[in-house]
Order: sequence, then structure tokens, then C-alpha cells
Amino acid sequence: MADNMLQALEGQLESLGKSLEGTIAEWQTAEAEKRTELESKIKGLEDVMGELRETVKEEKRAHLPGVEIAKSGEREGFSFARACRAIAQKDFENAPYEHEVFKNMRAKDMSQGSDGAGGFVVPEEAIRPIIEKLKAEVTVFERGAQEMQCTGVPCVIPRISTSATAYWVSENSTITAQDLGFEQISMSPKTVAGRVVLSNLLLETSQPTADQIIEQDLAQQLGLAIDSAVLKGGGSGEPTGIMADTNVAKIETSLTSTLSPTVPELLSFIDSLMDSNALKGSLGWIMHPQALTNIRQIKSENNTAGSGSNLEVSRFMLSEGPMTQLLGYPFSISTQMTAPATDDDYSILFGNFADVMVARWGGLRLLASNTSDDAFSKDQTHIRATMRMDCALRHPESFVYSFSA
Repeated sequence: MADNMLQALEGQLESLGKSLEGTIAEWQTAEAEKRTELESKIKGLEDVMGELRETVKEEKRAHLPGVEIAKSGEREGFSFARACRAIAQKDFENAPYEHEVFKNMRAKDMSQGSDGAGGFVVPEEAIRPIIEKLKAEVTVFERGAQEMQCTGVPCVIPRISTSATAYWVSENSTITAQDLGFEQISMSPKTVAGRVVLSNLLLETSQPTADQIIEQDLAQQLGLAIDSAVLKGGGSGEPTGIMADTNVAKIETSLTSTLSPTVPELLSFIDSLMDSNALKGSLGWIMHPQALTNIRQIKSENNTAGSGSNLEVSRFMLSEGPMTQLLGYPFSISTQMTAPATDDDYSILFGNFADVMVARWGGLRLLASNTSDDAFSKDQTHIRATMRMDCALRHPESFVYSFSA
């Protein structure tokens, strides 16, 4: 029904377009007294076509891939709780809408949509609440990283490796042409997984609450895993994150579990980007909470570690709390950064986070079981969700991180 409605609207739009073209052609050859009438007709057709285009857009937005999303008052939308219960019980009698969505995804791509090939695929439109909650858990998004929705494999992004150089020339001298050098950043899908355990009673009797729990838990688990991978990564099956990129600069600091870095050391982070002409864009810090605590206790005398007295606690800090910027740039804290230690600690990261590209392929692959592990004996359903993603840096020189001597 939904497809027929879209086809009818698009057919009507095409018919109006032809009528508009004919009227314009008639106007071009018409006598002056006839043109005013035709101009009014042309404007009317353009207005109707504009309204119709908006209607077509709204209809397309109200669709899962080929499946009509429930309208308010007609039927409920996609439910994770209902879908997981049906998958676990292998019975979609009480989840006909979810079954329709999964069938449609299977028809679009058999290798992705079938339960035997990695799970039932929940389409992009149905996981938007999870994605929004997930991004709130990922500090690189908070600082300005760019999300990309990809379809092809690999996902390739060009970047300039050698830029043209301007120079002065003498009068009548030949200007030498200089070509830009390009290279490619390639990203390919890597799998991140999350798992939620719910009681069957909750799944059966508290659908809105169960949906919220599934969305929140999956978003938190997947978000923390993605945050860790983008910040560092490089492990087995993980993307190569910022601090695992061998082209990203490192700065030695005095930061340990008990000592603060010095102000000159913190300024050297900014100097590093300035020297590379990279001090621009969405600049900011991400650091471990302990690193931030130590920074707030920097000694005032000579700005050297372990000497002098702590910086004065002002009335502003007591009444309003500490400031939200460090040396003029906003910061985020993440326990995915390593706590300060005596070896390479990866505790402080500074850079232009707009140069971080986080690619994501497709929706969410969902599996559920009420018999795996001890789920049967405890009357539970275990839910597993996987997502395909990768990350890359457009310019490694846009970042610098700390290590300890």
C-alpha cells in the first residue's frame, strides 16, 4: 500500500511537470495579452508541484526501507523488546510488523538480512534512538568527530598529501604549474558487539520499559567500545584509533598518578599543532579523570612538578565549579583514556577532532536467545547486537598525546 501511494504521488508529480513544460512552451510563443493568463497558470502549477514534492519527501521519511512505519493511531512502531522475544522464541505471530521489517531487509540483501548470516538486521531508521544515545557516550563526537554512513566497501576518502605552493615571480617570468598530490584514506567494516540480559517477565509485560532498557544498555556498551577504539584502538579486530596511529605526535610530560604536568608541558601540546599549521578546526582535549584532577592541582611556583604551592582556589571555583576549558580549549573526560602511570599512559589527547572520521555500515544486527548459557534456567533472554564501523584520521598532524618518562 505504501509503495503504491508513493508511485501515485510521483506519477502525479511527473504529470504536473509535463503540463508545466507545455505551458511554458505555449507562453514563449503566445501573444502579449495571452501571456498574463499563462503566467498565472505557470505559477499555480509551480505552487502545486512544490507542495507535492514536500508530500513525497514526507512519505519517504515515513518509510523504513520499503516498509511503512506506523502512523500515530494506526499501529505501533518497531519494538526491540517485541522483536527480541520473537527471535528468541522463533515465533513472530505477536510481532508481525517486526517480521515484515526483517523480511524486507532480507529481500534487500540476503547475506545481511537472514538470521543465519549474522543476525536479523534492524534498519537505520529504527535504530536512531540507539545511535543518538550511543553518540552521547562517545567523547570524540562530543569534541566534533564526523560520522559517515557508508554503503560501499571499502569506504575511500581522498586527502591532499602535497599542496601547491605560492611564490613570487619576476616580471615576464614563467609561472611553473604545480600539481596537488592526493592519497586515499580507506576504511573497511569492523564489528563491535554489545550484549543485554533481560528477564522474560520484563520482556512480556513491560514493553516500553524493556525497549528503553535495551536501547540504553546497547547504546552504552557500544558507545564505550567505539570511544575506546577511536581514541586508541589498534588491538585485534579493532580500528586503528588516534593514538595508535604512528604518525600522531607524542609529548613527554611529568604526569604520573601523583604528579601534575607543568604548564609549559601543556602549552607544548598547542605548540605542536601550531608548528604543523594544524591549530584550527574543532580543537579540544580528551583526558582521563585522574589527569584532570592532577592538572587542577598544578603547583604555582615555577610551574614545575612537585614544587611550590597549589593554585589558589578562587571564590568562582567554589561557587560555580571549575572552568570547562583548559588553556582556552574545551575538554572532555573519558575513562577510556589510560590513567596516569610511570610508562606510556595515553592520559591526555589534544587535537582537531573534526579530522576524525567515524564510518558506519548499515543498521544493527540483532540476535536473541532464551536457551543460551544459563538463560533457560534463569528464565531470561540474552540479546546480542553487532554494528559495523571503522575510523580514520584525515590529518594525523592534527593530534598530539602524552606519555610519561
